Amino acid sequence: MKKLNLTANLGLKIASLFFAALLWFLVTNINDPVDSVRFSNIPVTLRNTNMITDNNQVYEVLDSSDIISTVTVYAPRSTVDSLNRDNIVAIADFEDMMVMDGEYVVSVQLSTNKYSNQVQSISGTSDTVKLNVEEKASKTLAISATTSGNLTEGFIIGDVVTDQNQIRVTGAKSVVDSVASASVNVEVTGYTTNIGTNAEIHLYDQAGNEIPKDNLKLSSTSVGVNVTILATKRVPVSYQITGMPAEGYAATGEIEADPDSVLLAGRMSVLNGIEEISVADSALDITGLTSDLNATIDLSGYLPGNVSFGDEDFNGIATITAHIEATSDKSLDVPYKQITLENIPEGYDARISETSDTFSVKLNGLQDVISGITKSDISGTIDVSKAIADPKAEDLSGEYEATVSLSLPGGATVSNPIVVTVELVKTEE
Repeated sequence: MKKLNLTANLGLKIASLFFAALLWFLVTNINDPVDSVRFSNIPVTLRNTNMITDNNQVYEVLDSSDIISTVTVYAPRSTVDSLNRDNIVAIADFEDMMVMDGEYVVSVQLSTNKYSNQVQSISGTSDTVKLNVEEKASKTLAISATTSGNLTEGFIIGDVVTDQNQIRVTGAKSVVDSVASASVNVEVTGYTTNIGTNAEIHLYDQAGNEIPKDNLKLSSTSVGVNVTILATKRVPVSYQITGMPAEGYAATGEIEADPDSVLLAGRMSVLNGIEEISVADSALDITGLTSDLNATIDLSGYLPGNVSFGDEDFNGIATITAHIEATSDKSLDVPYKQITLENIPEGYDARISETSDTFSVKLNGLQDVISGITKSDISGTIDVSKAIADPKAEDLSGEYEATVSLSLPGGATVSNPIVVTVELVKTEE
């Protein structure tokens, strides 16, 4: 048997292998050449973030660095044509976090989840995720509620109540420290009935600027809000002045009151039954006064149940001035013929038996009242039946003293009673 010599023609054999490989390479590249493809806005998956959170810290991705604007893949054309954006994998592992130029960064590893062994290279326009790492802090805030818009005319906002009154905010200490308030707002334009809704919670700094919630954790993102809508009605206020001033003084009847009307708020069915607010208060007693009465009264105590003031600028306090002036005297001689005799017993005639034709009346009152009174403005009546001493007597003829009941213009009084003699004479049958 002839022995096989593997080294014979070795150079020729090596050359054959080289040319075969070259031919394969040429054929492959001619039929499936290397090409590139670009994919935009590739999100970076963050792994092992607990490396930060377990240390009572929080992180914030800076400059949207967890989005790679462009990733380029080099691979054979057949591979490139089979890839799409979902096949690009970008991972930032927080175990690889480091500080670079005073900034926390995590390197990004790029790969594909398909044909990875055929990809020649893959690269992105950025290769790190930039972070801001801070101590975690929390704060509890009261939730306030506001409304915006315009109600239908004749209606106002009553109570605005949230179903919870506090919220807890957690996040980076610098951000949490900047949060000064939390509030919700309800749009009320056009409403005439109560509103019940859920409203989003907004956060604000000390200057009233809204703070983004993207990097904050809120115990609730919204709360239920109930807005009471009340009807309104304006009614007059009457103030009841009582008592009499000191002797020689009188109330002019002029009252200065602020307010003289109030806007009420409540259910329409309740307001429809209210025509005025009547104030009778001990502070309005003018007994014994010699000068104007000045008083302040809290009107809220005079409101019906379930009714409130509709003007938010009104605190319920009213100021009242009742004017008092000194009185004057004036004497007039009034004819007896202006006195009427009434209730004369049947069968008798009655007349005033006086020697003069007039009687003197001393009037007292405010100067501008009594100055215009004349004798013709005064009249009187006598109830004869009350003057008779023994109405059961067989004969009632005779003279009797009777008091005249005077009718005077308003604001005038008499300081002396008028007593006259009335004569009864039996009529002839």
